Formats: sequence, structure tokens, C-alpha cells
Amino acid sequence: MTLPYARDFMLGRMFAADAAFDGLFYTGVTSTGIYCLPSCRARKPRAEHVQFHASPHEARAAGLRACRRCHPDAYRGVPLPEAALLAALGGVSVPDVPGVRALADALHLGESALHAQWRDLFQVTPGEWLARERVRLAARALRDSGRSVAEVAFAVGFGSLSAFGAQFRRGMHLTPQAWRYAGTGGRLTLTLPAGCPLEVVWRDLGRDPDSVTQRVEAQAGRVAFAWTLPGGPQRVTLHVTAGQVEVHPDVPDALTPTDWEALHALTVRALGLHAPLAGGDWPVPLVPQPFDGLIWAVAGQQVTFAQACRIRRTLTLRFGTPVAGGLTAPPTAAQLAALDDAALRACGLTDARAALLRRLAGRVARHELNLDALARGTVGAARRTLLAVPGIGPWTADYVLLRVLGFPDVVPEGDAALAASLRRTHALPARPTPAQVQTLLQTLLQTHAPRRSQAVLRAWHAALDPT
Repeated sequence: MTLPYARDFMLGRMFAADAAFDGLFYTGVTSTGIYCLPSCRARKPRAEHVQFHASPHEARAAGLRACRRCHPDAYRGVPLPEAALLAALGGVSVPDVPGVRALADALHLGESALHAQWRDLFQVTPGEWLARERVRLAARALRDSGRSVAEVAFAVGFGSLSAFGAQFRRGMHLTPQAWRYAGTGGRLTLTLPAGCPLEVVWRDLGRDPDSVTQRVEAQAGRVAFAWTLPGGPQRVTLHVTAGQVEVHPDVPDALTPTDWEALHALTVRALGLHAPLAGGDWPVPLVPQPFDGLIWAVAGQQVTFAQACRIRRTLTLRFGTPVAGGLTAPPTAAQLAALDDAALRACGLTDARAALLRRLAGRVARHELNLDALARGTVGAARRTLLAVPGIGPWTADYVLLRVLGFPDVVPEGDAALAASLRRTHALPARPTPAQVQTLLQTLLQTHAPRRSQAVLRAWHAALDPT
């Protein structure tokens, strides 16, 4: 079968370990006799030892065997419309596409078809996706190059400085100049969107009143976190005042530019600022540190929320890292990957969940599971990647999509808190069955599409506090 990509392009995606192309082609290594997914984190071969195949069957026919690290045979196939669009998108350079019409032309689609496919695949509009990608490119260039703001703006595809400034502030919550010098003098300040409902954020941050990783003082507008930065764990206090968020690490002088960039990302995630808010929208705060989100997901399988909190607290206190103020940073993937299942079972996990958490920790620690890459790709690719991990079912995958990866239109299948909220709000005589929940949700939440993650958050909050 002929592949729709040039060899040099596929080599580039392989060397970048780009998970977006998993299933679209397979990498054969003639020197070792194995075939892999493009995202495989095994040591990369020399280019002359690489051949590409359209399917595992084709790779096996060439005499190759499946990699035991990335398990390409376990990867679930990509639907044809998604595969076709991603294949075309692989040849598109965002800076060279001035707008949605040009993007549609580059992908050989009509604008209406582009909008429909984009919402299904990325859960945002094509315009939102273009702006997000341009801002991401600009943020990297502003920190890594000496080019002026204007040079960066035009290089990433913005047609005017005013449009660049507005989109950058909307996506990053500070000006391009403030981002370039973030951390200088030990300072980082973000601007909140107008009308941001902070009571939602405080309620969400305080959902575990006995948390050992964060301490919320909503009346004072402060929350302290124990976060692990690239340079190590540290207590970080966010002070919200007059529409701004001041970020105060305990030891700012010890931080590198990379630490400050991580602080910005963690703050954006913690406050639900990763997605632009329209009027009436609720922010959907994410678990600040993505691997901690996987801990939440595994701890929450088939137990009550209170039980999940206890399991996570126990794990954190035993294997996390204490910081100032009596807080403890959640354990990292590397810390948990070094444990055996018995140590995790002692924290309240079942045999199966202990094995799953250690499996996830190992894959993240070895860079085989790249959560940042999954968040930038399609919702289908992220869900397939998660479901391919033994022990992850639909609820766990959807929880990770919503709370860790930040997709805006996710309804977790079989969620007990949603069922409890529906029973109370609709005065049902008994908790609805999973089939009844899905029927009710399809009716009730359809008006919220494509922002149903907000409605799920409302239901979760209602389940925790019926008042």
C-alpha cells in the first residue's frame, strides 16, 4: 500500500516521536527486525535502517516483529475520515495558512465540512485551533529567540500586531512582552478573563478539604500548592486580586527560565484558563500536574469520591515530597515506577489498580505515554491511546480526557456522580441505570455541546454539595 507521506516527513515524525501519527504509518527497523509506532520512545535508529509500512500486516509480511515497548499491534485503528484529514494536515504549515478559508483549501475541504470535522476531531473550531497553534509557536519563539515581538508575530502567521496581541493575551493571559520576561525579578502575573466565575474555581480547588497537596483560602483569594517544577519540588502560592493572579514561589531566586515556564503552565491548568471563556462559561480546572491526574483517575475507579481522596492522600504522603507549609508534592511518575505493586496496594488500591498505576507510571517515566502530545492531538487519538492501556476502561479514559488533557466536550461514561445528580434533580425513584444515564445526558446536555465538560463539572459540584 502506498503511504500518503514523503519519506523525509515520516522520518521527521518518527524522530519527534509524534503520537498524532500513530496508526497512520508504522516504522520498520531493518537492523533490529522490529516495527514500531511513530511515537515509540525506544532509541531511534539511523535513517538508513528505517522503512515505513502502512499496517502491522504489511510490516510482518516484510519479516519484522512487533516492538515489545510500544506494542504496535495493540494500537486501535484510526477511522478513515480522521486518518485522511490528519494525513492532509501533516503537509500544512500553520504560519503559511492565513485563515480558516485557506486551511479548508489546503485540506481540500469546504468550510462547512472543515468546521464539522474539526469539532468532532479537536473539539474546537478551526479558528480556535489556528489561534492556539500560532500562540504556541509564538510563545516558544519569544522565549528562545532574540527576534522582536513584531518579527515573531508575522513569522507565526498573524496578519497584524493588534490581532497577535489580542490572541496572545487571550491564550496566555499576559502580554507577549510580559511572557518574554516572565520570572525576571522573581515575578509572574497573569490576567483573569473578564467575569471569570472564581467561586467555581475555589469550589473545585477545595473539593478535598483534607488535601495535602494544596491549601485553599478562598476568602483571602489565596491557594498554596506543592508542585514539582523541572528544578525540583516547591511550595507555590497563587494570590488572586483585582482580576489578576500573582504567582509566588517560595524560593524564586532558585528558579530557571524553564521553571518559570512550568509555573505558568501549572497556574493556567489549576485555574481552568487553558480554554478561552465566553459569556456564562464555567472554567474547567485541570489537575495541575498531568501525572497526578492519572493518580486521581486510577484512585477513582469504582469507588466514591471520598475513598479516592483518601487513596490519593495516602499515596502522596508515603511517596511524594514534602515542601514548606506542611504540604507534600504528589509523587512523580519516576517515583511510583520504582515501586512494586505491594507498596501501592498498601495505599488502598486493589491488585488490578496497583498494577495499572505502576504500568502508567512506567510508561510516563520512559516517555512512552506523552500526555502533552495527546492533548494537542485529536480526541479520538487520545481516547484510543488510553484505551489501549490494559486496565483503562471508558470511564477512566474520559476522566483523563476531561480533567488531564482538557478536552471541552467530554461526558464520562458510567459516572456515578452524574447518575446521583440526575436522580436528585429529576426526582427519580432510584439511581438511573447506565443506559438511562446516557439517554438523559444526550437530551439534557445536548444544548451544552460542544462545551459539555462544563456541564459535567456542574453535576460533579452538585454531587459534592447539594446546596
